[in-house]
Amino acid sequence: MKRESKTQYALLGILAQCEMNGYEIRKYIESTISFFWSESFGQIYPTLTKLEKDGFIKEWEKSDSNGKKKKVFKVTRSGLEEFRRWMDQSPIQTNKRNELLFKVFFGRHMNSKLLVEQLDLEIKKQKEDLKSLKVFQKELKTEWGKHPDNEYWNMTLEYAEKQTHLNLEWIQKVKGKIQEKL
Repeated sequence: MKRESKTQYALLGILAQCEMNGYEIRKYIESTISFFWSESFGQIYPTLTKLEKDGFIKEWEKSDSNGKKKKVFKVTRSGLEEFRRWMDQSPIQTNKRNELLFKVFFGRHMNSKLLVEQLDLEIKKQKEDLKSLKVFQKELKTEWGKHPDNEYWNMTLEYAEKQTHLNLEWIQKVKGKIQEKL
């Protein structure tokens, strides 16, 4: 059964906060919500085209601080209504795919040394994620403290930090158990 793409709703939500072009949307995702959401350029650009065709966003030209003109998208009233409708009515679905857990589950079919190497890479990634989360926490406090969404952003950030610590602890434990067998 094919899962419904949520990309359009992610883009509507992002554009409801700020007008951006596709590149800026991707950078926004990387710097803010990447710990729980991702979108590739290959998903963003076709979805922007569809959203504009459906009248949910509008492209317009904007001048940046240097006076350089660039094209950006902004959400329309009907786009904001569509986003809010989805937020109110769509049941929450969490992604069940986790390649790390998959490889550990079927670990006896894998070269143990390679699995340990992959776990080491994942440990490094989790530590980098924790550093990024700390930077984002500081940014939320100093630059976005008065934003009306700040409380909600902090709740998701708290979840991400706790989940990342839990993941890191678990991966290190699994790595130790596998290394004992080597």
